[in-house]
Amino acid sequence: MKTITSDYLFGSLDFKLINQNSDFKEDSVREVIILPILKELGYSQENIVRSKMLSHPFLKIGANKKIPIKLIPDYSLKVSENFAWVLDAKSPNQKIDDNDNIEQVYCYSSHPEIRSTYFALCNGIQFSLFRRESTNKPILLFNLDEIEYSWGKLSMYLSPSSFQVGKYFSYNTTNATAKLKGEFDYSNRPLLEEIPVKKQQAKRHFGVHGYFTKQSWNIVAEYIKNFSKPNDLVLDPFGGSGITAIEALMNNRKAINIDINPMAVFLVQSLVAPVTISDLAVSFDRVKNEYERSEE
Repeated sequence: MKTITSDYLFGSLDFKLINQNSDFKEDSVREVIILPILKELGYSQENIVRSKMLSHPFLKIGANKKIPIKLIPDYSLKVSENFAWVLDAKSPNQKIDDNDNIEQVYCYSSHPEIRSTYFALCNGIQFSLFRRESTNKPILLFNLDEIEYSWGKLSMYLSPSSFQVGKYFSYNTTNATAKLKGEFDYSNRPLLEEIPVKKQQAKRHFGVHGYFTKQSWNIVAEYIKNFSKPNDLVLDPFGGSGITAIEALMNNRKAINIDINPMAVFLVQSLVAPVTISDLAVSFDRVKNEYERSEE
């Protein structure tokens, strides 16, 4: 797989001189910076809508307030005839973290004709990406001269293949826990293929309650590892014998186990109780001696 670098995308462009070049304005940002990014992400000309004119859904001007204000995003990106995200170019002397600039592009993104998941700003120096539902902090912000360190995440969010269209879902499967590619995305984890059942093959599974679990322990463990990260919190609202909680703890997660049966609490506590080997040996000898005396 090829490595995407600033030199690969922008050639010999010297980013340190952009701010000093009075001729490098918004139109230069569009042609020199943005277009190479869009093409490398996988957008063809028919998927790049430039300067789409939108009528403001609420605000109007004129003596009778009948002339709608026009909103014109620089780029509206389409995937399968649906708008996926919008991008606005700014000149290098404008800050992309300016609230007015962010609000402007948010209006494009939330417009009834667009309703995109993401919106982005680029001033030739930096690139910022926001979710429409959360504008207080960008989900991705990087300097363009170091784009190689953020290209994986950028592609994961914005490449055409990253967007699900309509109500059709296509899931990849894997024989084992799916390997992480880019940032962990809880909503887009692949499903696992069939996992062979392994009943009570670990020491921690012997002697537990007769109602072991509706799923074998190794199935629970594999799903926990696939759909969560280390240090995540795993909640089981129908805890039962506590297999989900135990497997979460054994795989470096935190766990909450909920059940209306007090026996469930006892079962989990018995499995997670700390054990001192010397005390265990003393208890074992005591039980053994009592048993031997009863057999005499």
